[in-house]
Amino acid sequence: MNRIERVVVDECVGQESPLVGQLCERLGERPVKFVFLATEHPGIPDIEILDKLLDVRSALLTQDRVLHNLAIGRGFQSFVHTPESGLTDRRLVHVSASDKHLPVASGALRDSYRHQSNPEARAITECLYSFLSAHQLKQFRTKRRRIRAHFGSPDNIVAAALTIGQRRTTQGMVGGYVLKVDARHGVKSLFPASESYFLDRAVNEPLQATCWALVHLFQLQLQSYPLTLYHIDSAALARCTALIDDRDAAATAVERMAARLLAALSRPKAAECTKGRFFDRASDKLSQLARFATNELVPVDLEAMAAALSSHG
Repeated sequence: MNRIERVVVDECVGQESPLVGQLCERLGERPVKFVFLATEHPGIPDIEILDKLLDVRSALLTQDRVLHNLAIGRGFQSFVHTPESGLTDRRLVHVSASDKHLPVASGALRDSYRHQSNPEARAITECLYSFLSAHQLKQFRTKRRRIRAHFGSPDNIVAAALTIGQRRTTQGMVGGYVLKVDARHGVKSLFPASESYFLDRAVNEPLQATCWALVHLFQLQLQSYPLTLYHIDSAALARCTALIDDRDAAATAVERMAARLLAALSRPKAAECTKGRFFDRASDKLSQLARFATNELVPVDLEAMAAALSSHG
């Protein structure tokens, strides 16, 4: 083992984690500098850690098993805690970690890599937090990290596409979306990057699924990339197209919500979805959910969300 002079502590560990003390005991009395990413480089992508922070005199302390194996695969020292082995610097044999050597953003390390939304996007996101459960917010954090890890960094994302559909049922409106995200170079598109379905018992309008999909897009912090909305339903396509062209064409609370969400996007365009794997996946899923009760359907009141967004200027 090379002499460790610096320990890079991943954000998922934290300064108060007992793992820091355990590693200090393991390293003994030697002087070691600790670099806590949560304070020095918050939001840093994994690829930047591997390419710009680690060297032969440093080690990584993380709870991310995939990142741990990637660091070791590149010849760096890394420590991770598992219930089976405790704190270990060995490669985890049962964890798959394929190093894609994704492109790294040019330039020096940044003080912060946290996503910076514009004021309107922040207002929308903050207004709708109260309609999301702690479990849903945790899922969004996990998906954001997964998307970031797939592309290496947000700079490598070029565009996004939503396939959107809904069905009227005896229970209410069932709808949802499938999200695909495309890369600039070096990696394949991520599909599905996200997928979610809802049940709204209170409203019956064409753009319910569109609003649901766009709310999720903002939570995933993807609203600043060019977006194509592929609609399975022709009525939804017509209304979405009208609102992209003229925000003031909104006639109901849900349409006004859709208009505000669309206006905060980067170059949105609506298109018809008729054939192909995206159409088949979304259509089959909606047909299945319309027939059977399942916990995949998230109960939602989109009219209440629309009212909250309307009062939150």
